[in-house]
Amino acid sequence: MPIVPTPRLVALAFVAAAVAVAAGYVEALRVPLGVLDFVILVGAIADAIAVARRRVEIERSVPAIFSIGRPNLVTLTVRNRSARALAATVADDPIGDATVEGMPAEVPLGPHATALVKYELTPTRRGPRTFGAATARHAGPLGLVARRERVDLPADVDVYPDVHAARSLELLRRQGRKDARLGSLRVRGGDTDFERLRPYARGDEPRHVDWRATARRDDLTVRQYQAEADQNVIFALDVGRAMRGRAEGDGLGIVDHAINAALLAADVAVRGGDKAGLVVFDDVPRTWLPPTGGRGGVRKLTRAVYALDADLAATDYRTALGFLRAQVKSRSLVIILTNVLEPRSAKELAAAVRTLMPRHLPLCVLMRDPDIEALATSRVVRDEDLYVRAAAADALTFREDLIRTLRKAGVLVLDESPGDVTPELVKSYLEIKARRLL
Repeated sequence: MPIVPTPRLVALAFVAAAVAVAAGYVEALRVPLGVLDFVILVGAIADAIAVARRRVEIERSVPAIFSIGRPNLVTLTVRNRSARALAATVADDPIGDATVEGMPAEVPLGPHATALVKYELTPTRRGPRTFGAATARHAGPLGLVARRERVDLPADVDVYPDVHAARSLELLRRQGRKDARLGSLRVRGGDTDFERLRPYARGDEPRHVDWRATARRDDLTVRQYQAEADQNVIFALDVGRAMRGRAEGDGLGIVDHAINAALLAADVAVRGGDKAGLVVFDDVPRTWLPPTGGRGGVRKLTRAVYALDADLAATDYRTALGFLRAQVKSRSLVIILTNVLEPRSAKELAAAVRTLMPRHLPLCVLMRDPDIEALATSRVVRDEDLYVRAAAADALTFREDLIRTLRKAGVLVLDESPGDVTPELVKSYLEIKARRLL
């Protein structure tokens, strides 16, 4: 129904009802009651006539690609087609699985005026999404009734992993800065591939000081070496049921953080001259992208994972990593992003990762489950809570055993909470390159 009563009309109706009750006992109030009813009725009809015609136009402007977990700007253009000033309340029907900041909005519109309404939308799931209609509500001159105008504005958008992280990293690179969480953004090499001379910085090794250049410049100068390029970095992404948990705070899933970390690390790798590949698996390998260099390689990875989600299948590490060994013969850095919830999976992961060595260099990234850690320290209220805490503590214990087993076998291990895994993975990759472990 496009025309609806306002709170003012409802309040007047309650007043009229109270007078009607009183008029049942006081005959002198019957005439004022009739006048009041007549005034309210005429005013409502006049207002309804004033708002009978459509007066508002709405257009929506959205980017074609949204980033999960980040505020994305949406703009509504609201136009008043009438010669009367309006005070409109504008609301949008945004995509599902998202939080909205700034809706609904109060918009004053002068005669034939145009206003921009901007709000932020933060998606919590990746994949294709669709916008619905936008609605504007404005009252008549007397404020007794309002017209609700609904404008269908269907728009299809794609919610991608955090595509802005790589852009922020590139901006830091151009500014020559260091990020507190990523550390140095420069990929430096070992002792053989000379790149350039530069001023000494705290933490540089004394053996890299170039004494001849220091004497010429009268300033302490060191030799900088570039990392070896054109190496393979393959991301093995687990999308089994152990990755279906959600991180605290940002509302994103564990698999979302794993995807963001893989894409940012892949961006760093290809910018440094390496090639990035991808295998997605649960009980069987789902997606395989051979290692590819250049910006096209990262775009392929992004398109392959943008609509990906964790499933209910149990993860089969032996099949997935066996498939990877068959596909990749040259030595590669294999980054396995996964999570383990029970001892059997931990044993299978340890056995499967060891089969990659010594041909490949495995880096096992274990995504902590915040729910289990919270249960291990939760307050005991009932006797049953003791069993819950014991089960959670047992899960953390076998996880620690898994980490010790992997490290003892020579596997690199990164054990981080979902929110910290992205910067820590980039730092680990830079360290591997700097130490020439690959």
